[in-house]
Amino acid sequence: MDPGDADILALLATDLRHSYERLISTYWHRLKVFVLRQVGSPQDAEDIVQEAFVRAYYALEGYPAQRILALKVRPWLYKITWSVYCNYTERSKLQQSVPLDISEDSAFLEPEADGHEQPEEAFENEERRRELIALVDTLPQSYREVVSLHYFEDLSYQEIADIFNQPGLAGAPVCCAATGDAGGACTTDRVITRPAR
Repeated sequence: MDPGDADILALLATDLRHSYERLISTYWHRLKVFVLRQVGSPQDAEDIVQEAFVRAYYALEGYPAQRILALKVRPWLYKITWSVYCNYTERSKLQQSVPLDISEDSAFLEPEADGHEQPEEAFENEERRRELIALVDTLPQSYREVVSLHYFEDLSYQEIADIFNQPGLAGAPVCCAATGDAGGACTTDRVITRPAR
């Protein structure tokens, strides 16, 4: 659970209507960047994330306080967002492979500023991030989705397996999770390792 999630959940459990904005402000950017990597269109990403937050609000309205307090909010929001994205792509017949805009003025490649990096370090990290995103963009769609969730969104294998409704994939290497092959057919040369941060 992210730091601060317990505070957000406590507020949502006691006063959903007035506390929901904090949940949105905490997760909006992350979810939008995730969806933007999939669809490539800022407007489509905004629409999908907005719909996901609407669905999340209505779901929370029906939950008792103890269920809200026990919620793993981050993977739960990604699962809702993923569902909205899948519905959206089915309705709009979007292409399965969307070229990712990695130009210098691409707004969605900018990570959230945390204020802890020196300028040189921030520049180098941004360059590495752009290179990694360009490489991930060359992957087939199923790999790109899993790699994006694990390496860019820091979700665990279990959380990714839950999002894709693939409980047998929990703990599988990313390449196996992307292909649905948790039976060990992945060879070590296909396993994607987490880059150093």
